Amino acid sequence: MAADELDAIVFGMAVESVRALPLGFTEKVAEIAIRSHGVLLFDLRIDGDLEMQRIAAVRYPSNRTGILALDKQGSAISHCMVNGTFSSFIAPLEDWNTLPLPMQARTSIAGPASLFIGALRNAGYILRGRS
Repeated sequence: MAADELDAIVFGMAVESVRALPLGFTEKVAEIAIRSHGVLLFDLRIDGDLEMQRIAAVRYPSNRTGILALDKQGSAISHCMVNGTFSSFIAPLEDWNTLPLPMQARTSIAGPASLFIGALRNAGYILRGRS
């Protein structure tokens, strides 16, 4: 079994194992990263999207990234695994996440987040927003 397949299986198992825990999205994402031995890249609030309110990413040694999205109602978490073709969309979000909080407050992440979500939707990983 290839490393990327193993990472995808472990990620999926971690998602399913925390889904029913009485935790918020941020805590679930952190727990998924811990249980699956991944590195949490970011956990962002998404403003203005009709379908989702949060998105997070966890990177794995195989250079694949697990994506988690919380629906607008806060009741469902969808997930997928993407490869390096999304790295140009992920990098600005990861960089913003490493900024000190005062700098994050002064720096809008809305544009790069919207581009990333659009790329995921165009590739069929997540549902398109309703108009």
